[in-house]
Amino acid sequence: MPDLHPALAQQGRQIIEHGLDAPHDADLLPLSCDIVDGDIAAVLFSHVGALEWVVYEYDTDWSSLGMTAIRIADTPLRGQEARVDIRHDTWERSRTRRWSPKGRHLVHARILRTHRIAQLRVATRTVATPHGWAIMVWRGRRLPAISVADA
Repeated sequence: MPDLHPALAQQGRQIIEHGLDAPHDADLLPLSCDIVDGDIAAVLFSHVGALEWVVYEYDTDWSSLGMTAIRIADTPLRGQEARVDIRHDTWERSRTRRWSPKGRHLVHARILRTHRIAQLRVATRTVATPHGWAIMVWRGRRLPAISVADA
C-alpha cells in the first residue's frame, strides 16, 4: 500500500465543505466526492500514482472513519473498461449512534473507473466524475441504485 498524504483527512474535509474546486495541496488532486444527506461522505484523490480516499461521518464536524490507498497501476483495469469496482467495506463504530442501537453499522465505499461515463447517479444524488474516477459511499447492506449516462 502506498504512503498516505499527510494532509489527506484535512484536504478531504475541505472538499466536502467547498466542492472539488476548493484549494488543495499541489500534489493531491481531488477526483470525486460523494455526500449522503450531510451524514456520511467519501472523497477520492490522486497522489503520486495512487488513488487515496477518506470516508467521513458527520456529528458536529466531519470525522474520518478511515482512509486507504491503492496504486493506480494495481487497479484491475483491462484496456478501456468503463467501470472497475474497488471496494472498501468496514464495520465502524458510530459516534452518533443513530444508525443502530449498538452504535455499529456497515459503511461501504466503492471506487469506479468512469471513462466513457458522462454522469453517475447513485440513488437520488449525482456524483461528479471530472477526472475519470468516482467514489460512492453508503450505509447498510444494500447497494443503492446506480445509473450511468454514457458519454
